[in-house]
Amino acid sequence: MKRNIFTKTLMLSLSMLLVFSMILSGCVPKETSKEGQEQANEEIKDESIFTPGIYEGEAAGFNGPIKVKVTVDVDKITDIEVVSHSETENIATNAITEIPNSIIEFQSVAVDSISGATGASNGIKEAVKAALLSAGASEEQITKEVIKEIVTGEKELEADVVIVGAGGSGVAAAVTAAENGAKVIVLEKAAIPGGTTANGGGFFAADSEQARKLGHEKLDTDMIFEMWMNEMDWKADANLVRQFLDLSHTTADWLEERGVIFHKMDVAVQQSHAEGTNGYHKYDDYTKTSEQLGAMLDRIVQENGAEVYFETPANELIAKDGVVTGVIAKGKDGTTYKVNADSVILASGGFVGNDEMVKEALNGVSVNASGYNTNVGDGINMALSQGAATRSMEAMVLHTFNVAGGSKIQGDYEFMDLYQATNSVAYMPIIPWLDAHGFRYANEGIVYDRALSTNALVAQGSYGWFIYNEELLNTLENEGAAAAGMKENIAMGPMPDITPLHKGWNKLTEIVGKMVDNGDVKKADDLAGLAELTGMDPEILQVTMDKYNEDARNSVDTMYGKDGELMYEMSSGPYYAFQITPNNLCTVGGARINANFQVVLDDAKNGYTPIKNLYAAGADAGGLYSDHYAHTIEGAAQSWAYNSGRLVGARATENSLGIKIDLLGKK
Repeated sequence: MKRNIFTKTLMLSLSMLLVFSMILSGCVPKETSKEGQEQANEEIKDESIFTPGIYEGEAAGFNGPIKVKVTVDVDKITDIEVVSHSETENIATNAITEIPNSIIEFQSVAVDSISGATGASNGIKEAVKAALLSAGASEEQITKEVIKEIVTGEKELEADVVIVGAGGSGVAAAVTAAENGAKVIVLEKAAIPGGTTANGGGFFAADSEQARKLGHEKLDTDMIFEMWMNEMDWKADANLVRQFLDLSHTTADWLEERGVIFHKMDVAVQQSHAEGTNGYHKYDDYTKTSEQLGAMLDRIVQENGAEVYFETPANELIAKDGVVTGVIAKGKDGTTYKVNADSVILASGGFVGNDEMVKEALNGVSVNASGYNTNVGDGINMALSQGAATRSMEAMVLHTFNVAGGSKIQGDYEFMDLYQATNSVAYMPIIPWLDAHGFRYANEGIVYDRALSTNALVAQGSYGWFIYNEELLNTLENEGAAAAGMKENIAMGPMPDITPLHKGWNKLTEIVGKMVDNGDVKKADDLAGLAELTGMDPEILQVTMDKYNEDARNSVDTMYGKDGELMYEMSSGPYYAFQITPNNLCTVGGARINANFQVVLDDAKNGYTPIKNLYAAGADAGGLYSDHYAHTIEGAAQSWAYNSGRLVGARATENSLGIKIDLLGKK
């Protein structure tokens, strides 16, 4: 459905949607008639379903527990309130408002999730379900099929440039194209703009007004280019890397002029990045990024005649004789959109939410999709349908850890108390990291770099074991991490300190005890027992820990050279093993593109022939990396989204309008 973000609410009620759909193209009942729905509702009314009252329910959301309060009469759900959650603001806002409304409207928890907020949607539905079951309902009574009328019409649209996706790259492309005279249409799968970009903390820029206010000189991108290409063993596309870094001199100011709010960090958030590379610009409030990107789209709708369609995923390219001429998309109401365009830009966010594609790219390793789970490879797969080549599909922003069982913990805990026990325990450089067999696999000091530490885990397989003993947990709880030898705290996103050095970790042992009781954290009096519970080889585990403890006593890491003062001795139990799995924020390989951001055919023998009129950017485009995400600079993925979006918007507009656009004239 076409919408202006400023002038219309982000989500329309179902009744308004049906009326609008009938006006547009007429609607045909696909599953049943309206009378059938009314009859089904009458059948519900005839039943005594609930014990009247107010009931509470809780379930796991995307970021943590979601609690709801549900009010029921004998045969009807009358009110649903989400009383607490830790979901990302703005991204989950629609789910928090619309899912309860839909459940009340249809008197069933079997309602559709909100696209782009699936985790929050499912958490709310499960929490409501728990409350209704406690009110005396049966599962059958509250999970009845939701019957909706389906629109079967088709609408044809015309554009100079059509963009698939409204994340950072898609929005930057749309604004660039529209401001340079192109008629733009944007098709977004989710209910709101932002995509993976809206989950990030900030981006890299080589120069900015914000940096100049701090007295910072512009960064030497010639030096950074050499560092980048050396890290990638020159398997990245040097032309793309060069354009990306050069344009980053102007993109921060470009974004600020268009309403994105951020500040230049005096030092990098992640402590491990090299001197001379700190171009990190942090959003003042990352939960507002989606709203700010939406405002950018609103402006080109109002001033440049652009059209933006939310909850309208593109699913097919229109092509003939190898020439792309448009795209097919489907609206939430069932309307099929045929968009004819001179240029098509794929910017759908990669494939982080497609477990099978990710697993295949990582040679069988499973990772947690902690990015935008609606990004399932739509753009890449559309390119593949036209014979496109891929590049660097295994390159992903493998970034941060997940502690098994952490999301299950319930109770009235302060946020940081819960976070420290269920997350911070994975970010301690003083403990040994072991693989599935019990071998120590890394210098744990690399924990200060999210990419390096997560890459090291993925290199071992789908999980590892991080080892504590009871003495260490008690020390953390009573005194803080400094008392255990830790020297420098860990920052995480907007949180400046997740591993307090001089303050006790409140209720740490209580929460970890619950994780043990749930069977997620393994506890044993000795290493032999720990091996049995975890599946590690007992002999390997014993040898590993003997070596680690000997090095700890001597304050030297003879295996990997970690600071010897960060070797915490664990010669006695009880022992605790936390199962740690890797998180994947987004994929950064995709359809192979050339220096003009054109998607190319899988015909290496011909030098990769461009597919006419087809372009890609952001996480749908491969070429910026070799086989891994770069740690040369902080904020690379977000910066690539914006910079590649600007560049592809210019190239596609040139193709459509026959003009020249110079974004790189001044560095």
